[in-house]
Amino acid sequence: MSIKTLYTFDINKEVEETVKEKSKDKDGNEITIEKTIKKNQPVSFGIRKANRKLYEEAELFYAVKLSEGIKAGLLTQPLLAKRYKNDGGPMSEPEKERYAEVYYEILLRQEKLEKLKLNLENKTEDERAKKAAVLMTDIIELQQELQAFESAQNSLFDQTAENRAKNMTIMWWVLHLAYTKEADDWVSVFDGDDYEVKLESYDKLEEKSDPYSTEVVKKFAYFVTFWYLNGVSTEEEFKQIEKVYETDDSPEIDEEALMEGLEEEAKEEEAKEEASKQEVKAESPKTKRQSKKSKSASDETKSKS
Repeated sequence: MSIKTLYTFDINKEVEETVKEKSKDKDGNEITIEKTIKKNQPVSFGIRKANRKLYEEAELFYAVKLSEGIKAGLLTQPLLAKRYKNDGGPMSEPEKERYAEVYYEILLRQEKLEKLKLNLENKTEDERAKKAAVLMTDIIELQQELQAFESAQNSLFDQTAENRAKNMTIMWWVLHLAYTKEADDWVSVFDGDDYEVKLESYDKLEEKSDPYSTEVVKKFAYFVTFWYLNGVSTEEEFKQIEKVYETDDSPEIDEEALMEGLEEEAKEEEAKEEASKQEVKAESPKTKRQSKKSKSASDETKSKS
């Protein structure tokens, strides 16, 4: 099947191969010995580029699964949010107070850290380094506590009709975008023409539990989730995601952390550019003033002469 791909990658598969070796027996006669060896063979995979038909089918699938969830009694996100709002929110009063305290403590320590960088108290480099280390440790611990509060709130919305439909749609995309190269042709990794048959093929591959099958399932789930949730579509973006995947021994899908990291990098670049522009603006009047001073000094010299 001829398809356009968003990204291609290889996964090593352990295969057995029979090799022949020539040797001599005890009488000096030449003999051929056959033996089986194991070796890694790369298998090519590709993420199919979705077309209009696939998008339409996926939208219909999402709508059907959303409707099924609502009929089964799952709340929608707006209804759940309204219920918590009427009840005073998902956090108790002590939790709200602690959340505010933690947030304030983080701000205080960040402010102390900034003052330490400016060295307003004229402390030695060693003293500043020790204080900065303590402050950074405190900030990290407080941020972890803050994240625990936020994760608890977010988990409340995991069991909504929308979230169920979204997760099932991601699986639908995995089943329809996963392809492997056989000879010169692209073939779907998961056999079948509809969702249920493909899902059965997915389950069979997952149940094998060998390193190769596990890697195939994990990698497609990882890539397609980022593609679906964050609009990742270029080869460079997929390469960045693959680097993150390979640095983790047991990769879990944490698209928010990665995308936040990418956004932070972009913001840092913007900040550097803005700072550079500000420096140019700051230098420009200074240059003009120096020019005026030079001109004034020159005029004064001429006047004296």
